[in-house]
Parts: sequence; C-alpha cells; structure tokens
Amino acid sequence: MAISDIREQVTTVRKGPPCEVCGALSTLPEGEADALRALLADPTVRYSTLSEALLADEDTKLDINEYTLSRHARGKCAARERLR
Repeated sequence: MAISDIREQVTTVRKGPPCEVCGALSTLPEGEADALRALLADPTVRYSTLSEALLADEDTKLDINEYTLSRHARGKCAARERLR
C-alpha cells in the first residue's frame, strides 16, 4: 500500500476532548482571563499548585487538572497558544 492510498482508508477524524482551559478563557471576564494566561506563562508557577488554587478560588472555582493546564500552556491544544 502506498502512502497516497491511506487517505482513502481513513474515514473519520478522531478529535480529542476540548481544552478546558480554552473553555474557561472564553467564559472568564477579560481581566481574569489575562491573569490566568499570565499564571500559565510564568515558569515559576507549578501547574499542580495552580490547579489546586483555581479549585479553591471562592470567586471563580475552576476544576482544571495540572495536565490540561500544561497542555494548553505548551501550545498542544487546538488554540496553539504557546505560553511557556
């Protein structure tokens, strides 16, 4: 089989789950979204610590795990927003 024939065999495109960080950034007020982006861009902030702090936040409780935060910050989600 040639590589050019592979396209004929691929019938569906598998997508992963939507990025929770992208979803949060789109619903947060602009100032809060900017603050989250700044935290994600700061190499001194650990993703695990940020995940815990977001969950404990009284005003805007976000349940986003550290791996999802890392994935978004490294530009590995659909937004391709590379922050670190």
